[in-house]
Amino acid sequence: MGDLDILLAKQALHELNMAYCRGVDRADEALLRSVWHPDATVDFGYFTGPAADFCALAVGATGGLARSFHMAGNEWFDIRGDRAVGEIYSLTLAAGAGDDTDSLLYGRYLDRYERRDGVWKFSHRQYLMDWNASPPRSVSWDQGVFALMKHRGGQAPSDAVYALWQD
Repeated sequence: MGDLDILLAKQALHELNMAYCRGVDRADEALLRSVWHPDATVDFGYFTGPAADFCALAVGATGGLARSFHMAGNEWFDIRGDRAVGEIYSLTLAAGAGDDTDSLLYGRYLDRYERRDGVWKFSHRQYLMDWNASPPRSVSWDQGVFALMKHRGGQAPSDAVYALWQD
């Protein structure tokens, strides 16, 4: 592979990881399903099995949260032809409705990717939790400048991101 091919592959893998985060956070099952090959697998500890089954589980869990936020950080990819591996650092915030604490998870995704018919997708994803915390919730929605912020995130299809191309 030439340098340009490697850069294009890395960009495709980056976008795949961003789509995964958005799919989970917006509880967008169609988007989440689109990032996996049909025979892809997942190992998150609490779930090990087909990625297709994981999608419904993840969206169901996220759909019951007041807020969900995934941020992908450091990305490392090793690309060898139509196959690649990667390590993606992540920060996840999960805020359950009615809970008085937030769940913060710091971990890494260990991934296997394949390019089939010119399209990169996950063939396997494993999650490693490196650290977690459950601090008391200190969010203030209705005080100070926060009360003036009328735009807030939500889930598919009501989140504002789904209306970007509708004007």
